Amino acid sequence: MDPHALAEIVAAMPGHYALAVRVMFGGHLRLGELLALQRADFDAATGALRIERQEIVVQGETLVTDTKTGGARTVTLPPSVAVALAQHLAETKGFGRGPMFSQTDGAALTRHGTQQAWRKAARSTGHERYHLHDVRHAGLTLAAQSGATTRELMARAGHRTARAAMIYQHAAEERNALIAAAMDGLSGGALGGTSGTRVARPTPPAVERGNA
Repeated sequence: MDPHALAEIVAAMPGHYALAVRVMFGGHLRLGELLALQRADFDAATGALRIERQEIVVQGETLVTDTKTGGARTVTLPPSVAVALAQHLAETKGFGRGPMFSQTDGAALTRHGTQQAWRKAARSTGHERYHLHDVRHAGLTLAAQSGATTRELMARAGHRTARAAMIYQHAAEERNALIAAAMDGLSGGALGGTSGTRVARPTPPAVERGNA
């Protein structure tokens, strides 16, 4: 998912949903994990978010369980997201075990409401092809592009095996190749000479005669 498209969608969402999606991106959260976050799960001093439960729907009933993999994890949020979340918690009231994000009426965010807010914003910005679950993937892909190792990606995403984390590393490698190709295209192939000596020492005759 294009980060610019994500930014446009988030900007078109109501504030209480926008911040939640930013945290979803920075913490690589599944939607159920986002909805199950409690105010005490965030440490403003370190910017660390503790993810240890998820909200699921079983036969129409909403339940809170352990995470999908059964384990808890701690993810340090990007500084800008951490600052925004700290400000949100400082400006709102609630118990430590209360929901981290609430609707305007004080009720906790719901799966349907969050998805609906996303779809509406995506349509209004012309990005209908993107879905809410793409936010987690976008965050992990960007983490891989920033140099995160397979083990680091596993820890941040809550993956049990390296197989899933490798998907994002492959995406980062493909992006690396695209960047290299784009650089060559923008330079017009000017640095693509067959002779390394000629590229390293591009001294034209005029310079040798002192006429430059």
